[in-house]
Amino acid sequence: MTDQPPKLKFYFDTHIPKAVAIQLRSRGIDVVRCEEVDLAEADDVEHLEYATAHGLTVVSHDLDFPNIHAEWVYQGLRHAGIVVFSRKMHGNIGKLVTELFDWYQLIEVGAGSVEEDVYNKLIEINR
Repeated sequence: MTDQPPKLKFYFDTHIPKAVAIQLRSRGIDVVRCEEVDLAEADDVEHLEYATAHGLTVVSHDLDFPNIHAEWVYQGLRHAGIVVFSRKMHGNIGKLVTELFDWYQLIEVGAGSVEEDVYNKLIEINR
């Protein structure tokens, strides 16, 4: 039996609409919403700590995450990845679903790996 590489799994903070989670789950993608784990009122560091502990990539519109990522890297801490969508994409459910689903599929077919292309990375999507 061979070890399977980790799958891309997402953690949504309160800025990402529930409909995005519903759409991705319908495509077989693991998504945890902060509201589902009693973290709706958590600060961004708490979101990142939870996501990291569970191997989940944070998805947000929150502009604090680039600074938090830089601080974690500076301190030698690791996380399971952070995706920050620009505010202009806020509420554009179709675009958010498409971006995350396409990224998930690229990892699944081997065009990248979670360990090398996601973990401890900040991905800013401004399209």
